[in-house]
Amino acid sequence: MPLGLPDLASRSALLQELLERVREVAGQINRAGWAEANAGNISINITDIAAPVYPYGKQGEQVRWYIVSRTGSRYRDLARYPLPHLLLISLSDGAETVYPPDANPTSEWTCHRLLQQRLNNAHSDCRVVLHAHPDSVILLSQLDIYKQPVLLNKALRKALPEFALYLPEGVATAQYAPPGSQELANCSLDAIGNARALIWQGHGLLTLAPDCDLALDLMQVAEKAARLLLERFRLTKNWL
Repeated sequence: MPLGLPDLASRSALLQELLERVREVAGQINRAGWAEANAGNISINITDIAAPVYPYGKQGEQVRWYIVSRTGSRYRDLARYPLPHLLLISLSDGAETVYPPDANPTSEWTCHRLLQQRLNNAHSDCRVVLHAHPDSVILLSQLDIYKQPVLLNKALRKALPEFALYLPEGVATAQYAPPGSQELANCSLDAIGNARALIWQGHGLLTLAPDCDLALDLMQVAEKAARLLLERFRLTKNWL
């Protein structure tokens, strides 16, 4: 029975490398100012890393493993030393087990879990769900154009041509729901479609990617497009 991430990290060089990437990405988010005081929300499917070390479960039962932000974790903490601020979760046949048992995942795990299960069921190459709070994205989500996703994505593509290269499906939009709520999780699942970026109205940006670095790249592209679009509108009063 696993004791938690420290136990797994001591047995897996691959996990140690992944934790270093988490540390680097958290540092970049923190330096960019996209981190709220009490927010460091990330989840990563590490089944390929954990299953060889902990190959247990009922016969024929699929066990999926995730590292998830602990409640109260912050990006500046993850940037210093991520291990104490993350935990290990296994999912099998709908049952969830947290290691260590007294640890609590971030409240946003309600949404991350649904998105991770969707990715798994779709056999997607995406393993990382990353959440941060760029000011430009939050502001954009509170304007009227946010209520028109087709126009919003058209305007983002025009503001930043490489937006379409990184996010060909555009950004998905979810209307406001209380952070950490089941309502927000359901809205996110309904909205995401094939997109690899999702804006929570008034609350931030999520990106889905195969690894931490690309998840951050997608976040940087979406943030830059939002910032340039807001500046375009400020100067011309015209989104297009």
